[in-house]
Amino acid sequence: MKFVKELNPADDTQPPVSKPVPMIAKSRLPDDSDHLADLQDVARKLRVSKRYVQTLVRRKVIPVIRIGRRCIRFDLDRVMQALKKFEIHEVR
Repeated sequence: MKFVKELNPADDTQPPVSKPVPMIAKSRLPDDSDHLADLQDVARKLRVSKRYVQTLVRRKVIPVIRIGRRCIRFDLDRVMQALKKFEIHEVR
């Protein structure tokens, strides 16, 4: 026994069957400055491992917002400002 759902072509609420539905990747961060990032988001932004971000937090190099004992969040703007203090300019 097969069940077949008839699609109403006049109904614009559903996408057409022949075209793929575009999906938004979960890994992309929103551009909101209000967004608090988690450990994985910061590691992805800095292109380092999560363990290295934890090391930076333990050394108090980057600012962290502690919500609970294990739950931490980051303000990406403040993290980038903190890391720019370590920028080395070449002198000629």
